[in-house]
Amino acid sequence: MKKVLALILSAALLVAALAVPAAAVGYDPSATYNVQAEGAYVVNTDTNVIIYEKNSEQQVYAGGLTKLMTVALILTNYQDALDSTQITMPSAISDYVYGTTSADIRAGETVSLRAMLYGMLLCNGNDAAQGTAYVLSGNDLSGWTQQMNALSQKIGTTGSTWTDASGIDKGNITTAKDMYLILRYLMGFDAFVKVSGSYQYEMPANTKHANSYYITSTNKMLSAANGGQYYRSAVQGGKTDVSGIVESKGVVTQSCVSWATQDGSSYIFSILNSPMACDDYGYDTLRPALYETGKLLDWAFSNFAIQPALDTTQPICEIPVKYSSVSDTLMLYPADDLKTILPSGSDNTVTQKEYSLPECVYAPVEEGDVIGTVTLKLAGSTIGTVDLKAGKSIARNPILYSVAKLQAFFSSLFFRIVLILSLLCIGIYLVWFLRHAYLFKKSNKIRRH
Repeated sequence: MKKVLALILSAALLVAALAVPAAAVGYDPSATYNVQAEGAYVVNTDTNVIIYEKNSEQQVYAGGLTKLMTVALILTNYQDALDSTQITMPSAISDYVYGTTSADIRAGETVSLRAMLYGMLLCNGNDAAQGTAYVLSGNDLSGWTQQMNALSQKIGTTGSTWTDASGIDKGNITTAKDMYLILRYLMGFDAFVKVSGSYQYEMPANTKHANSYYITSTNKMLSAANGGQYYRSAVQGGKTDVSGIVESKGVVTQSCVSWATQDGSSYIFSILNSPMACDDYGYDTLRPALYETGKLLDWAFSNFAIQPALDTTQPICEIPVKYSSVSDTLMLYPADDLKTILPSGSDNTVTQKEYSLPECVYAPVEEGDVIGTVTLKLAGSTIGTVDLKAGKSIARNPILYSVAKLQAFFSSLFFRIVLILSLLCIGIYLVWFLRHAYLFKKSNKIRRH
């Protein structure tokens, strides 16, 4: 079992590592909506392109979103035992969380680990989070938070610190970018996708509850019947913190981390500390983080689409060819269309292209040979690099090749050195010859006298 869990963890961590965004294109939604959240991070998960960010690495109080890290630790170690693992709520935990948001799990009540997950994710139950952590850690809550922090770092977070399992403690801090990473990690677990995407769950009857009862999600975006203007059919799941957080500035805020899919495109929305005042829907209960998530979701799906940034059927540039009598240039084609997020209705002219090419190519060239690369940028940020391939085969002309090689030889440094040494040798020989002739003539003259 331990080996299986280790493999699962490794695979999930790999998914999280691969999910790190490759580029931020810097789109601005202010023409549609001015985001008031303290931190925001919106990523297209199909391309890993960040379409919007605001103070994404600024640390803020995590509040109820802390439970996502508790859920991550549970699923990493117990995803195969959610129904067989039973949790009995300790009296000490019931007393500790009294008066805070709960799933109504009472002291001495025993429920499955899966039911505890529903309690944490749907109704922000502090009792479910703290009770589960207390039991699974063997009454060592300090050790539990140490595991939370260790896993958080493995996932890739850099600005988060976890001090309890539920978020009651004000020492829990995170960033919009870190919450994106944690949610993306959790999306690799089927149990999380199902639980966080549910609007309602029936808690079973037991010794403390004579009858079963229902808990409902704080994420009104999931329910067409109960969500009102917050409802968005594209939302698949996530976690909201709607208890209200009083910041040092005296502003009450709320947060939401969720993901949505529509028309074959998916996004993660990490919205932290939206002020109550931004919600103008007029309901008695304000949900500003849901309000702002909805505004950004509408903006994203209305204004952007995954489109090819390159056309593999059309040449993108040409390069000089040497040693050929057939063609002086060679057309190069992109090897991939590099699908990315682009403004709806736009074409590949909105991107900037940077080429990495040799000064020329030398025949023979085979069709499909990689000649260089092109790097595409959007709004100044790199979105990808693609190989450039030869559009046709070009044969070598042997005469041109031979002439070029002879020219190259005669202009080479080697030839110059050989020529200089040869001339030097000839000069030395001439000096020796003239001197020898002079001495020979002189000796003959002496003999005659």
